[in-house]
Amino acid sequence: MPLKTLLILLPLSLMAQINNFPWPMAPMDQQHRISATFDECREDRDHFHNGTDMPLAPGENALSIMAGTVTGIGSDWIRVEDFAYVHVIPLAGLQVGNTVAQGAVVGHTDSYAHIHLNYGGGASGHPTGNPLLPGKLTPFVDPYHPRSPIIQFVRDGSSAAFPGVTLSGHVDIIAQAADTTDLWSSIDMNNGIYTIGWALHSSDTSEVLRGPHFWFEADELYSNSNINRVYAPGSSTSIYRYIVTNRITANDYLDCTIYEPGPYVISVMSSDTRDNWDTTYVRVQLSDVDLLPPGQPNFTYVGPNADGQLYLEWEGPNDPDLGGYILEFSFNGTTWSSNHGPDILTSNLTSFTVEEFPENSYIQFRLLAVDTAPIPNRSGYSDTYGARLSAAQPTILIVDGFDRTNGSWTSIQHDFATYYSEAIVNSGSDAAIASASNEWVTEAQSLEDYSSVFWFLGDDSRTSETFSSSEQNVISEYLGGGGYLFASGAEIGYDLSVGSPSDIAFLNETLHITYLGDDGNHPSVNGVGPHFSDISFNYGTSPYEEDWPDHFGVSSNGEIALQYGNGLNAAVSFLDNSSGTFVMGLAFETIDTETQRAELVGRVLQYFDGTSDLRDTQVPQQMSISRIYPNPFNASVNIEYHLNQHSGARILIYDISGSQVVDAKLGSDIPGSYHWTWNAKNNNGISLPSGAYFVQLLQGEAHSKTQKIVLLK
Repeated sequence: MPLKTLLILLPLSLMAQINNFPWPMAPMDQQHRISATFDECREDRDHFHNGTDMPLAPGENALSIMAGTVTGIGSDWIRVEDFAYVHVIPLAGLQVGNTVAQGAVVGHTDSYAHIHLNYGGGASGHPTGNPLLPGKLTPFVDPYHPRSPIIQFVRDGSSAAFPGVTLSGHVDIIAQAADTTDLWSSIDMNNGIYTIGWALHSSDTSEVLRGPHFWFEADELYSNSNINRVYAPGSSTSIYRYIVTNRITANDYLDCTIYEPGPYVISVMSSDTRDNWDTTYVRVQLSDVDLLPPGQPNFTYVGPNADGQLYLEWEGPNDPDLGGYILEFSFNGTTWSSNHGPDILTSNLTSFTVEEFPENSYIQFRLLAVDTAPIPNRSGYSDTYGARLSAAQPTILIVDGFDRTNGSWTSIQHDFATYYSEAIVNSGSDAAIASASNEWVTEAQSLEDYSSVFWFLGDDSRTSETFSSSEQNVISEYLGGGGYLFASGAEIGYDLSVGSPSDIAFLNETLHITYLGDDGNHPSVNGVGPHFSDISFNYGTSPYEEDWPDHFGVSSNGEIALQYGNGLNAAVSFLDNSSGTFVMGLAFETIDTETQRAELVGRVLQYFDGTSDLRDTQVPQQMSISRIYPNPFNASVNIEYHLNQHSGARILIYDISGSQVVDAKLGSDIPGSYHWTWNAKNNNGISLPSGAYFVQLLQGEAHSKTQKIVLLK
């Protein structure tokens, strides 16, 4: 049967009761905006939306759409018979048991600026249903069909996506679908759909081989325990990714193994409550060869163990055909090697100790999984973590708390932990370095082994949460025991300031900040004395856009450390005899250059060490190159230098024949101590060969002694 004919015959499961009710705001006999619909995904797959939202300015009248008895009242809701009006402050004097007429004012909208209308549930005597179904809100005209612009195929029960449209095994079909109820606002064009389903067709669509199955129909409120079966990861309040192959209360899938390999067509069909339909067709190839890679492994910890050896720990995917892992390492983050494959890192392992790891060497690691297919499929890479061992130095822990993938950064993989560890190395610190996930920290429940903790959150916000209660407890205990915390994130204040009383106390008393706003609104940042003067940088364009950085006030003896170019506060620091904090309202990894990141980290570490005042007030006695490291070097070399006058400075580099290969103008002409990183490229951006080179610092008419460096590739 052709699909068009099939859809005509499909009934909608509409509720039988026909009453027709007007709208809960004036004029009641005219249609108003709809900004959210029934059974949508709320938050980050937290629960189903249990009503329909209608925008209305704060303080406006909410009107009863039926005559009847008030059966419930709360601080921000009223129930009259079958309907509840939420985000509405009850009318003064209104009590349970009062009788109200249709059209009577029952309350006024609060700061959420909409009426959340619930039908059924509570004391109404009816199951919770959809107020937009025929026979409910009237008039309601919706001529706009839903749309399913993005169709994705993943392995059943996982997020492992097929790289193309060749499918094998058990497959989940995911459709990002949305409905438009009116054209008054873009918000109204991105509502949840009423029903969605799928079918498998022959390659010419003349025959329906399976389906159509419409497991999702928003007639009644689904149990929140089923939300992860309906909505796929990546769903949120404004993005609806339906797992259309799943039943509401049970798993289901397309079983490719029962069909002959070859071409087919999959259709995804959706409709609204007014029988407007949308159908998306995708041509696919079913195969009997395993083509799907296993899921991505995730590092939880990379760093020294109790015996001082390098220890790696990870969470593996749950693929039944997992074959093992490949561990890759790099000295520069660009060139990667591996000497540990699935023969060593077998599928049953989730940790590994690297013996004879070189002391004082900074190395980055990433991990991927492979399966047991005849031609093994490889997963995507884990996040990249860095580590350095040092028996003689304390350890700094980098905590990766950046979990959000529906903001400015959308990939499930990142290497942002290395921005922090590289900055520590390039600042000249000799500390050992470990990297861990925030989940590892909450499980370990202790940070006492680390001299400092660098915790980054990117643009994690209210839905993905910045610091959880458990994390707050661990951090508070750590600082109370004499620890030092560097925290970076664009939404820390935005999130915690509207949280629980303990969230607000953590923000004010532990982080020593008050939240003033969600938009620093300036791309440059400058340091504030006495501890952070002559720091300056731009930020916010790479590796992702930083578009909503927080700005702060100070609390509990905090001090302003950094300011945006418009004078708003970008960071707040705090130091006492045993602990310290440095909290940024922007993402550190979006600072423009590695040199600027290293300069800031070096200054923060000096501040924690109690030596930053010397850095701010003492002028070097002479211009000089004080340190070059590592030497020999592979991909980059760090050059620390002193400037003793207000004059432009440059670094010159010559090859062994005396030819100048680099003439670099340095960023600051203010007396002080700095460092500059050379990437082994000439002024034209061309990589130079291995060999000896000579470095000289110039400022005004003075020049430093020439120092030799060796590039080894």
